[in-house]
Amino acid sequence: MDAPQEIKARLDVADVVGEYLQLKPAGSGSFRACCPFHQEKTPSFYVNRPRQTWHCFGCNQGGDIISFVQMMEGLEFPEALQILAEKAGVTLPEYDSRGSSERKRLHEVNDLAMRYFHSQLLTAPNADIARQYVNKRGLDDLTTDVWMLGYAPEGWENLVPALSSKGVTDDELLKAGLAQKGDRGIYDRFRGRIMFPIWDVHGRVVGFTGRILSDDKKEAKYVNTPETFVYKKSSILYGLDKARGEIKRQDLAVLVEGNMDVISSHQFGVSNVVASSGTALTLDQLNLIKRFTQKIAIAFDADNAGKSATIRGFDLARQLDFNIKVITLPPEAGKDPDDAVRKNPELWKNAIKDAKPIIDWMYMSAFKTHDSAKPEGKKEIAKELLTEFARITDAVERDAWISRLANDLEISQGALREALRTNSVAPKKNVIPVRSMLQNEQNTAKVNPQPTKTRHEELLERIWAILCLKPELETLAKESLKGYYLPVPQEKEKLDYLAVLADKEFTEQDKETLEEEIIAAAKTLSEAGLTGKRASLQRLMKEAELAGDQDKITALIEEFNKLTNT
Repeated sequence: MDAPQEIKARLDVADVVGEYLQLKPAGSGSFRACCPFHQEKTPSFYVNRPRQTWHCFGCNQGGDIISFVQMMEGLEFPEALQILAEKAGVTLPEYDSRGSSERKRLHEVNDLAMRYFHSQLLTAPNADIARQYVNKRGLDDLTTDVWMLGYAPEGWENLVPALSSKGVTDDELLKAGLAQKGDRGIYDRFRGRIMFPIWDVHGRVVGFTGRILSDDKKEAKYVNTPETFVYKKSSILYGLDKARGEIKRQDLAVLVEGNMDVISSHQFGVSNVVASSGTALTLDQLNLIKRFTQKIAIAFDADNAGKSATIRGFDLARQLDFNIKVITLPPEAGKDPDDAVRKNPELWKNAIKDAKPIIDWMYMSAFKTHDSAKPEGKKEIAKELLTEFARITDAVERDAWISRLANDLEISQGALREALRTNSVAPKKNVIPVRSMLQNEQNTAKVNPQPTKTRHEELLERIWAILCLKPELETLAKESLKGYYLPVPQEKEKLDYLAVLADKEFTEQDKETLEEEIIAAAKTLSEAGLTGKRASLQRLMKEAELAGDQDKITALIEEFNKLTNT
């Protein structure tokens, strides 16, 4: 058995797809979900466990577990195979793929660096300042080990010679973002810092965040790995590799700003927490979250910059149909989730439980930011909130918010409705071209969709799908289609598709209903076939007239009349 077949034999398609999507039962051994490859609200993505395949009837993509991982991760075949091989415990032969081998090597180099930094924190005599920092932040030994916290010693040449002795080249250190190049060679990028390894969603080390331990105002508080072949900041959520299971179980992702917020939360039992590293949520990050949940609770700093970033992230998340709430910490909890959870884990847990829907939070925020007693303040509050009200599709809900705002601002509802009607505050349409971004930035794997089908092909496939479920109905199909019947194709790819189609359309229907479906489809096919033949005969008659072939014209008229009387 070759490696791909062995992997597929050991892994179940529903289990693999279920790591990315929330699957719901859809018949015997089948599941469905909203498709991750195009935007939809009604599930058209189906997974068939008996045949180990998947297919989306919305965008017409389909395949096996390997093609699914290719598309979800934007990988070439060997890279997707490597991910699945690790899950299945299969050793792969060496593939001649420069990109794949370079990616794997950079993961190895980052892993070596992580282990070096961690050992420095635990044992190096000059790492007392780093150990004091860890103790001060209340992190226990288990947490320190789980998150592999480390220390980059002071000095310009510590990591470079340590990794060079293990066979890591200067070029690899530079490509991994662990070193920089100067006049006298390369030197350590991270110096005198507590080190936080950054993992991708699969648990592979892709980079680092280094936090300064001194009070030197001239140095940046945080230094991050630069963009590399394996590290794209906009595609990473810190802690997702450890939080993904709990996010899925609780059907909620809690987003915080900093690494310590994540680590402290996990240490005290709140494990569905990840960090966006202080940036507005990106499309890639949202697509990562969407694999596990459509619900987000966000707790960012309340300063102006944090608020602006939060709102920018909201705009994109709402276009992707996320259910969004905002976490507000009580005054006694401190300035961030890290403070709250170390003071009292219940403060943090209750704050998550009491998170407000986004529009409630924006309402409170607008009144806190502007003075509602002054005309200019009323204007700004109305401008901010009517923009949000314009997004509400339900007329009753929108009317209730307008009524509340008019009462709180002590102005007429008519003035607010006029502002809403004139579109002076309405949100711009398609500010963020989500669909275009999805097509251009996501799913770059070269997996081709099936071509668009004709109505004739669709009807035949429906009959075939029924026959896959009920082979005993083949006689009925032959009789109903008369001379137009074609046997069910036997190619594996086609049978896989028909099995998923049968799951989607016919598994819950009784035999009588399926018989009616075959007869109706056959009637349409027969009529379409006759119409096509008539059109063809009319075209041939015109050609015969132009050629002056009277005998052929007579024969064609006779044939046409027979069809007409059928």
